[in-house]
Amino acid sequence: MTKDTKPQETIKNPLILCCYSVTALLALIVLWFIFFYANNPISPLQIALIALFSLPLLGGSFLLYKQQKKLQQEVLQHKKTHSELLDQRQQISQAIEASKLGLWEWDLETDSIYHSHFSDIFGYGHDEIPHFMGNLQPLVHPDDYPRLRQSLIDALKGRNAHFQCRFRIRHKSGQWRWLEDHGEVVERHQTTGIAKKMLGTRRDITEEQEKDDYLQLAWKAFESSSEATYIIDSNSQVIFVNQAFIDITGYAKKDILNQNFWSLNSFNETKDFYQTVSRNLKKEGRWEGELIQKRANGESYPQWLRVIRILNSSQNKPYTIGIFSDLTQTREVEARLNYLAEYDELTGMANRGQFYDRMHQTLAQARLYKEKLGLIVFDIDRFKAYNNSLGHHAGDQLLKQAAERIAKVLTSAVIISRTGGNEFAALIQGDEAQSVLLSEALQEQMHLPFNIDRQELRLTLSMGISCYPDHASELQVLLNQADQARLSCKSLGGNRIQVYNDTIRQSSLELLRLEQDLRKALENGEIKVHFQPKLDLKTNKINAAEALARWHHPDQGFISPALFIPLAERTGLIENLGLQVLEQSCKQAAAWYHQGLNIQVAVNIAAQQLDSGLLLQQVDNLLSQYELPARMLELELTESALMEDAEAAIIEMQSLRNRGISLAIDDFGTGYSSLSYLQRFPLDILKIDRSFLMTDQGNKNQGTLTRAIIALGHGLGMKVVAEGVEEQQQLVELKQLGCDYAQGFVISRPVPADVFEQLLEREF
Repeated sequence: MTKDTKPQETIKNPLILCCYSVTALLALIVLWFIFFYANNPISPLQIALIALFSLPLLGGSFLLYKQQKKLQQEVLQHKKTHSELLDQRQQISQAIEASKLGLWEWDLETDSIYHSHFSDIFGYGHDEIPHFMGNLQPLVHPDDYPRLRQSLIDALKGRNAHFQCRFRIRHKSGQWRWLEDHGEVVERHQTTGIAKKMLGTRRDITEEQEKDDYLQLAWKAFESSSEATYIIDSNSQVIFVNQAFIDITGYAKKDILNQNFWSLNSFNETKDFYQTVSRNLKKEGRWEGELIQKRANGESYPQWLRVIRILNSSQNKPYTIGIFSDLTQTREVEARLNYLAEYDELTGMANRGQFYDRMHQTLAQARLYKEKLGLIVFDIDRFKAYNNSLGHHAGDQLLKQAAERIAKVLTSAVIISRTGGNEFAALIQGDEAQSVLLSEALQEQMHLPFNIDRQELRLTLSMGISCYPDHASELQVLLNQADQARLSCKSLGGNRIQVYNDTIRQSSLELLRLEQDLRKALENGEIKVHFQPKLDLKTNKINAAEALARWHHPDQGFISPALFIPLAERTGLIENLGLQVLEQSCKQAAAWYHQGLNIQVAVNIAAQQLDSGLLLQQVDNLLSQYELPARMLELELTESALMEDAEAAIIEMQSLRNRGISLAIDDFGTGYSSLSYLQRFPLDILKIDRSFLMTDQGNKNQGTLTRAIIALGHGLGMKVVAEGVEEQQQLVELKQLGCDYAQGFVISRPVPADVFEQLLEREF
């Protein structure tokens, strides 16, 4: 209030003096008039006295008038200044309001605080957090609180004149928000120096912090990129290189940074090229392409370079950014892919694609010059068994050694190729006789032993031959014919050479038609199941049966299983066929079970079914669907099916056996399983092949083998079934040898389910 009252007092004093002066002057005038009206002449002395009194009073009045005018001007200036200060204060207040800047004043003696924009920044009302500055810890992020506390203590104790800190605080909404505080102690105790009052500002910098974090992340990605990057300023100075630049070029940062680009050794040999790029950058602003560059050690390497020219927004100066990658590995991969596109990786022989291309060229040349050609297609017999028994590594070694031997024998061949897993093809210039001679020579060489993992192996081949122009003149036809001849060898047991002929052609056509008919039969449900009884040799009762597929062709009548089952295996129909037989068998076994007939039904499982990975789920579904106890189902697997992937087979079989399903190995002794694997397989039943059974004209050896197999089965805890029993004497001998079950024509042929039920009443 003092600033407003002082000018008023200054104005009041001269007015009082002025009043006194005017009063004195009036008194003099009155005195003069008295003298005048009294007809008394005024003496010079009186006039002098009047003047003596009047002049100082008039002079004082004049001076007081001037002072009053000056004071009035000061008052007007004060009012103007006051108005300007109010305007400035309002403008500052509006600016602070618009900036959302929080102003705070902390009275440390009372722990009270004034804080503008408190709710905007924190989301809380003032009354919700009464002692805010003294109770920050619950709100501040645990990682930031120690730093905030230390900065505040340093300012309060005078260690730092200015308090500044960035920290995270939990907003009422639950979000972590970034804040920035600035402040100073403005009042301390005169004696102790203890801080009494602190002023400061606080603002929400969450968005700024997020941008900073993003920029730091982008910079780290830039720095750690696998592509090399360098930046050149407008003075051609290298101002930045990342780690990838160092890794690729081999130069140290100190050798590159702050150096003139055009004087660097790393770019010396391609200086002219870079000058061309620089001119192009000035026109188009970017360049991209491949070049050969040198590392610090002098090694050349292919480089893919992208260069862009940008202007600094603040100074409008040009900067050049170069980004390049080392193409060495890319070129190596491309070379590798180009090699693999034409050659087999394992053997180094031409692959199928290159073989077809070369064969096409050679055929065109043969047509032009009337030459003869021979195409030999062959594979290694029983290779899958070797591969699975010895392991894939040993199988690969066997293929490599076989390929080397093939190349040594067929030196005159136009091209030799590995066309598949264990399949090969060779194209020779010559007629059928020359093709056969070369095939015989190769077959003979393959009979010589191979030493694989300290084991001696002898291989045989199934070889098919087709000749140009005797058998065909088109590439694909020649390939098909040679392959059909090869398959003809396989069907006869392998280890053969077969030249394509009309018989094979006719057989192929018939098999093709039969394949189509089999597909239709499976779609139309024409495959039926017959049941062959198994006789319990201890009780002479039938309590089990084997389910066997039967196909009645609408035109050809009954088709032998020996014909359509191998056909189904070759054409991929065996899984569908096997599933249909399995379903019909489970359905019939369940029907018998619910009638009170405990007939265990055995179903043959093909290798493809075991490999499919679906067998377990299919069996579970069928047992559930028909409410058939698992013990009433038996699954028969051949030695060859088990040995294709013995380890996987063991896992699958164990899962089946855990459900209570019986497992049998069929045709034991005709395959190539090792006894060590037989011991590992979770089997319940061993079936003796008919070739081991004694006949009337049999010899002692057959009886000895049968006895040994029965003893082996019992020794492994398995029941033994003899199949293919056709004579009464065989039944007698099997009983004497302790065999458990027998099945064969002497008991009954496979019959439909209704006929099978009648056999249950027979005595044997």
